[in-house]
Amino acid sequence: MADIYVDCEDKYAKEIYTKVIQTALEDLILGKSLIRVEFIAREKEPYFILGVLPKPTRKIIKLRDMAEIVEEKKVDGKRIYKLKITDETYLPYLLKKIHVIEQPSRFEIITDSDIDLDMDVYDTSKDFIDRVLDFMYRVFPEGMRIKKSFIDKAIVLIASERPLKPEEIEKAEKLKEKLENLK
Repeated sequence: MADIYVDCEDKYAKEIYTKVIQTALEDLILGKSLIRVEFIAREKEPYFILGVLPKPTRKIIKLRDMAEIVEEKKVDGKRIYKLKITDETYLPYLLKKIHVIEQPSRFEIITDSDIDLDMDVYDTSKDFIDRVLDFMYRVFPEGMRIKKSFIDKAIVLIASERPLKPEEIEKAEKLKEKLENLK
């Protein structure tokens, strides 16, 4: 489980926020994917900042992870490939990257696009960021309509029910920098 740090002026609220964070991490199965979670709660202002430092877990799905080239031929000077889909999970992303001449079945594609088994089809870190943002939205109290996110090596989200002040945004940026510099 990730290290959790809650900065809150009320001791009872700190315990509640810690429990909410733990529960949200468990629900989304994120606890082992994060190194540290920091939550700053300023209920009187009100604004809230939540930052996470994920473990480096980026995985690129390659064509070889989901398909095989079963036939390759040259027709009118163009190379034509017949692909057999072995895992259709990321097929929609492949279809956006290639020109499909024909799709005789759900698991067969004929294309005249340049095909390389090492070509990138999808970056799973996109799904991971969506899951982290879902986690963050679950932690924030209801009514926090104004949000600003900072996504890089660390992910930080600041939220309030009113327009954010420059010094609050600066505090969120400092938390992002702090998380990214952790060893």
